[in-house]
Amino acid sequence: MNCHTDLKISSTLREFTPDLSSAGLRYNSGYLFDFLKNPVKVRQHIGSARMPDFHLTEKEAVALVRFLETQRQITGRWPELPIAIKNQLDDKPQPVSRQQFDHLLGGGLLCLTCHTLEGKGGNRAVELANVSYRLQPAWMKSYLVAPSMFGVPHHIMPAQFYERTNDGKGFEETNPQAALKIRVLTDYLFSFNGQKRNTLNQQYEASKAAFPDATTEVGKEIFIAFNCAACHRHQTLQPRLQDAAPDLTQSGKYAAEMWLQNYLKKPVAIRPFGYRPGEGSRMPDFRLSDEEAKTLTAFLSSRKQNDQLPLDFHHQKLSAFAKRKAKLLLTEKLSCLGCHTFEGQGGKIGPDLTQIRLRLQPKYVYNLIKDPKKVTPHSIMPQIPMREETVQLITNFLFQHDQNVSTPTYLSPAEYPLIPFDGKAADGKSNYLKYCAACHGNEGRGNGFNAKFLPTKPTMHADPKHMSQRPDDTLYDGIFSGGYILNKSHTMPPWGGSLPAGSIRELVRYLRLLCHCQGPSWSLDNQAKYATR
Repeated sequence: MNCHTDLKISSTLREFTPDLSSAGLRYNSGYLFDFLKNPVKVRQHIGSARMPDFHLTEKEAVALVRFLETQRQITGRWPELPIAIKNQLDDKPQPVSRQQFDHLLGGGLLCLTCHTLEGKGGNRAVELANVSYRLQPAWMKSYLVAPSMFGVPHHIMPAQFYERTNDGKGFEETNPQAALKIRVLTDYLFSFNGQKRNTLNQQYEASKAAFPDATTEVGKEIFIAFNCAACHRHQTLQPRLQDAAPDLTQSGKYAAEMWLQNYLKKPVAIRPFGYRPGEGSRMPDFRLSDEEAKTLTAFLSSRKQNDQLPLDFHHQKLSAFAKRKAKLLLTEKLSCLGCHTFEGQGGKIGPDLTQIRLRLQPKYVYNLIKDPKKVTPHSIMPQIPMREETVQLITNFLFQHDQNVSTPTYLSPAEYPLIPFDGKAADGKSNYLKYCAACHGNEGRGNGFNAKFLPTKPTMHADPKHMSQRPDDTLYDGIFSGGYILNKSHTMPPWGGSLPAGSIRELVRYLRLLCHCQGPSWSLDNQAKYATR
């Protein structure tokens, strides 16, 4: 619900998950690297919630850890730590026997009410024997002084050693020999699993050396792309709450139920570089049980807001000739494969069309082709001018086509530049990034993430030599009607049905900014006429 916000179901999950603003102070990097690649349930107090698997590549995991290592903020304003604690922050853990631990701490703490240690204790919090390879000693000592400093509320982890003074300018002991007890407790817990900590750190250092370009900046882009802040609090990076994921209020009228259940069990890439193409988001794998997937499918299949699709559709069987005609239109005439893949060919912006019959319902696809904006207002899918019989032909063909496809995979923010969307603006630059940059690149250099999957290299809008030969009228026509009308690539879609004339004129003006050029001199006399077009 934190990404599919259209369902408008509130969630308190962020109150219970770690605040990642202080991840660099808190976590051992080797553990974090291993955990991101192989998430396991750590916290028991969050019920059935769990950290999902984003199926990170090794490079993505390195970059994300490098970014998290730099996150060293605390929550709110706090006084300096007690001097007795500050003096021991840099000390390495020292050997502590169980007898020493029990003598000093055995009877006075509440740890095992919630935590488990060596098979004893509660089952609501993390296993304390794992602290040594998960966390950093200095952070743990600071945390034991004031858990709220790191975003953990008192009702989840109460402070047992110190409290803030009445004037809020310092700390005072609430437990005799507090600093000594914190030292002994930390040293004792860090006596477990030392070899595992070393192994995890060695693995991370080896991967970090193998991917020197997996930088902090790349990690931050991955953090934003995967909307990590939707489940984890962060002091400066906020979650994406609008258009972060498909609208599930209508899932019952477009998704095939059996496909949905299989997908929830084992998600695959539907939109290879994000729900909004170029943002890099992906559907994580929650490793649902069969029963969980079945329950979720039943819930989502019941979502049918505005139950009726605008137009009815009756599926018809095609002749062999009609199938060949439809395939020719799809692959060589229409612009569909500029965004979609079919039989291994085409773009990586939208879903693969090869087995769409398994995923969607025919009536929904017919309405989607007919008028995309009416069916999916969030989508950038253009409305392509087609006769009614052509719409029906393509829909029928897609639901009679039967060919196996390889499992689709996501494009990685570590390999392709993200598109910097501005969800509120609708000027020439914003529309260029939204509709054009996937192929033509963020700066018009013809190097968008989708460019390498197209049969023809997209135009370099930043090339003044090429663009100065194109009148503004021609640029307008290409945007409005697509590449085919100009005898260019048919994979360039027409945007005339999606964008008003004024927005297309703004796009033309933005193209002139990208190329720092004007059209040919003979065309400039028509500028006044063009401006009122």
